[in-house]
Amino acid sequence: MTLLLPINLVLYVLSAVLLWRSLARTTSASWLLLIVPLAAIVTHAIVLWDYLNADHFDHLNITTSLSTVALLLAAFTLMRSRRAGGLLLSPIIYVFAAVSVLLMVLSPANWGAQLSEAHGLVVHIILSLIAYAVLSLATLYAIQLLYLNYLLKHHRTHAFTGYLPPLMTVERYFFRLLSTGTALLLIAIISGFVFLNDMFAQGQSHKTILSLIAFTLYVIVLYMHGVKRARGRALVITSVIASIILSLAYFGSRFVKDILLSL
Repeated sequence: MTLLLPINLVLYVLSAVLLWRSLARTTSASWLLLIVPLAAIVTHAIVLWDYLNADHFDHLNITTSLSTVALLLAAFTLMRSRRAGGLLLSPIIYVFAAVSVLLMVLSPANWGAQLSEAHGLVVHIILSLIAYAVLSLATLYAIQLLYLNYLLKHHRTHAFTGYLPPLMTVERYFFRLLSTGTALLLIAIISGFVFLNDMFAQGQSHKTILSLIAFTLYVIVLYMHGVKRARGRALVITSVIASIILSLAYFGSRFVKDILLSL
């Protein structure tokens, strides 16, 4: 891990720089834009595995959760990099992934909540993290939608002119991600009720309530778009609010338990 960490950080930063230069210069993607991020993701996965294995997978803390989400986001970004409707915030994702790896390695492996040997709990955690990663990516596309709308409204389409994807393409991919993430979130919530003793127990209730509120907002957005054929700024902003609430549910509780209560 000692050798892989600096390599991983350099690869992620290089990935962000290459991608940003590609966007700024509106040049076509080169093989480096695939090879370098792929190498960063692979080394990230190895560092994460080694970190968790050092403690025999007995603990989960806020840094490992962040690093896992960052790894998934980086992987999703790479998978989407050569398709229409690309994400302008992709360089930020790679930088975030690098920071998450560094924070994880600097924290002790035996820190945080202790995991039981129940396989159901592990399934619930994995589903929750995947759902959060997909919905986070949808949120980034929501931000891009707001940005594109702003450019069109103020007639500033010259910014990133060569790379800006069509508004309808970004909107379509946003709702596709939102639908997938909401479905995964529903499965994660159901798995929690199935595998955990009491989702409304002390120390767990706020997470459950906030997750249900976020899920309800996502469903409203999807219903308004899919059934009522509504679209526009209000739905996008509502999805962003839902993501903020979900972040409070996922990482707010971990921050309180792992950091504030341990001081």
